[in-house]
Amino acid sequence: MADRRARALALTASGLAAAAGVRLPQDLELWRVAGGRPASAARIESDDPAGALVTALESALTDAERRGGAHYTPPELADQVVASALAKLSGAPSRAFVDPSCGGGAVLLAAGRRLEAAGVPPRVAARDLLWGADIDPLAAAVTEAAIAIWSGGTAPAAGHVVAADVLARGRRAWPTPPPAGFDVVVGNPPFQGQLAKGSSRDASEREALRERFGAAVTPYVDTAALFLLVAVELAARGGRVALVQPRSTAAARDAGGVREALAARARLVDLWAPEGFRFAARVHVCVPVLAVGRRESAPDWAGRLAASDGVPPVRFEAGRRTVGDRATAVAGFRQHYYGLAPHVREAGRSRTLARLGTSGLVDIGSCHWGRRPVRFAGRAWERPAVDRRSLAAGDDPAVAAWVERLMRPKIVVASQTKVVEAAVDRTGSWVPCTPVVSVVPRDERELDLLAAALCSPPASAWAAARVAGSGLSPGAIRMSSDLALSIPLPADRRTWRKAATALAEGDLAAFGRFGTAMHHLPDAVADAVEAWWTDARQ
Repeated sequence: MADRRARALALTASGLAAAAGVRLPQDLELWRVAGGRPASAARIESDDPAGALVTALESALTDAERRGGAHYTPPELADQVVASALAKLSGAPSRAFVDPSCGGGAVLLAAGRRLEAAGVPPRVAARDLLWGADIDPLAAAVTEAAIAIWSGGTAPAAGHVVAADVLARGRRAWPTPPPAGFDVVVGNPPFQGQLAKGSSRDASEREALRERFGAAVTPYVDTAALFLLVAVELAARGGRVALVQPRSTAAARDAGGVREALAARARLVDLWAPEGFRFAARVHVCVPVLAVGRRESAPDWAGRLAASDGVPPVRFEAGRRTVGDRATAVAGFRQHYYGLAPHVREAGRSRTLARLGTSGLVDIGSCHWGRRPVRFAGRAWERPAVDRRSLAAGDDPAVAAWVERLMRPKIVVASQTKVVEAAVDRTGSWVPCTPVVSVVPRDERELDLLAAALCSPPASAWAAARVAGSGLSPGAIRMSSDLALSIPLPADRRTWRKAATALAEGDLAAFGRFGTAMHHLPDAVADAVEAWWTDARQ
């Protein structure tokens, strides 16, 4: 028996079509899924009846479906995705579009409007050029109905919109797909992060995907990234792919296998990121655009995403020495965070208390401990400190030993910041709290110099371009020990010393000038980097 949602959506489709003066086909798939064509339906007025049907499907989603990654696409984002797929693509306007996870058809409707604007009659576009699939039969049926309403009553040809798992079946999802492949693959696949219970794959699904896509299927790769792999399979040689992705696809280690596999079959021609949350999943997204049939040796996904965020590109000459040539770095992990928690106190006069340094307290060249409240382990603190005596007597000697090793002069570097923020701990009295990274110079006399190298505007832009997409928010630099040690050192030691002095004195305007000049960048790049850094650190 058809469920209540299917019957309600069939009535909605009838009401929208009636108000728009559209005669829907007698054999529409929605009628079968809903258990029969509605005998009558109230007219529903809408400026965009096809879009209203898609919206109705989204409003009917259950909480479980939303947790499983079912979120549909707003029209403006759908239009942007289609436009980016077609940008600089020459040839005839009549192209076969496919959405391998079409939901209610929002992206295919955007493709239909583009085809119409290019001179293709809507009935032709609907019947011949719009293809789709969704694992949910109701979503596929709504897509077919929405296209029929948009076109004035012409539904996609039989077998063009199907209920199927394209991730598992590929081209076999359709009875008769285009022999040479689809011209354009577009869509907004389900976001299924593998740390969430409602969207994680079970063992049999992981095994099947691993068999299908090989080493690209890592334990934590998002399902949305795997749809890029099937998309390049579906596309014709010379075709385009544009799929909405979580920003993490551009830089996350677990998506590295996907990026590598794509480079063997397609070239990344664009990657852009819309501002803010663009649909109900409340995930910051990006849209990579791939040209299929051309290999690429080392596509810079993170760099393109950073450029989309407005970060100026910075390139250093080969052979530069790095922070790692002058220092070591140590980062804390979850075990250190939770190991410290029972031993944190509000600071008094006891000499066994060491200041707790969190990312929120570290700024460019300074630490706001005691001047800025902070949250740690679920509560607010004014002057958080670690009781080293209590920690040494506790039940986690590894964490106690880790703290003692770090009670020495060092540079503490914050994480999840717009620009690199680091401060000098001259007395070795701060305990760095995860995810703070500690950089320990081999020569303590270079504390200020290395802090200036880490915080310089070019270093921030360079670092942002390497980890774009991996932060908790757009533009955030997810600092790690490896990233801190890989930051290039300046080319001009005299100006480097001026930058270090300005940073130590808290003159950030002068530091910005000297910290940029010491890298000897081309004038236009230097000006852009300094302006970006000044704006980003506000």
